[in-house]
Amino acid sequence: MLMRSHPVPQPRYLFGAMPAAPMSLLDTPLLEPVLLRAAERRSEAVSAASRARMKPFVAAARARYRVALELRDHESRGVALALLRDSALLALSALEAVDSDPLPEPRTPRAVWDRFMLLERPGAPGTLAEARMVLGTDDVLAPDSVSASDVNRLRASAEDAVAWLLTLAEARSPRELSRARLVRSSLFLAAATLIVWAGLSYWLALSALAPQ
Repeated sequence: MLMRSHPVPQPRYLFGAMPAAPMSLLDTPLLEPVLLRAAERRSEAVSAASRARMKPFVAAARARYRVALELRDHESRGVALALLRDSALLALSALEAVDSDPLPEPRTPRAVWDRFMLLERPGAPGTLAEARMVLGTDDVLAPDSVSASDVNRLRASAEDAVAWLLTLAEARSPRELSRARLVRSSLFLAAATLIVWAGLSYWLALSALAPQ
């Protein structure tokens, strides 16, 4: 267990923008991909200079995460875990870049994770500690050494952990998020309208075919 020997400052990117519980129905996780309310609060909690420092790390982390999700064959499991480990390290680096330029040393996966785990982590997935077994090790061959009986479970934990870290590392500006919200809301409403129209058309067709 990690021991805290002195108070650790709580960074803005985790706590200043995040409430302990949803403030309204609009803050539910189900609507977050469309409304981006939590993302906007995180963005507003940091300066434009901080977001600029974060952006290259976030872009690299998301690129590795997307590729890792696509690697589903048996031979690529170690590669996927390695990409997830790199993605996690980059996401954590983005979070550290909020308040630090240059980034604090040392930069090994274990050291970066040790610093992160000293902080409170509201909303962290329950499998974060398990995911850290593969994401937070300095052993370069650790992803390839996971046993066949554990690899699927550890991979799922790692994917959940990296996805959560990427939600914390919000590098888009409030204006960018507003544009994204407008596009997503428009697509959501168009899809909902299409579904309602299709359902209504189907019901009218059945009514027309029903015997009088």
